[in-house]
Amino acid sequence: MSDPETTVLTAYGRLDRAALTRLQRTYDTSNLLRAVEQLDRFLGGARGQDGLRDVLLRLHGMAHAVVNGAGLSGSTDEESLPELAFEATSEIRQTIATLQEWVKLIEPLETLQATS
Repeated sequence: MSDPETTVLTAYGRLDRAALTRLQRTYDTSNLLRAVEQLDRFLGGARGQDGLRDVLLRLHGMAHAVVNGAGLSGSTDEESLPELAFEATSEIRQTIATLQEWVKLIEPLETLQATS
């Protein structure tokens, strides 16, 4: 059982008192709302015309034709296969960086776990 001296009971469970005090002084919960807004923009952009989804589909068509000898699909006057691959990996790396920022944003809330 958790020590009532080192924990506090909240509407969302028993939390570590020291971690809660620290976060109450330093944690900006509005950053979580900004993450939600970023997610909405990312998902809209990823699904939109020329978004990551379309880029990956075009990349598949190009790679399928070149690697597997499949027939051409779509126009061949766009960027080259390596250029499109670079575009895709750049966007994916940017997304990964954003997701890593979100992990850092959320991790301090894990410190609220009360120890038994």
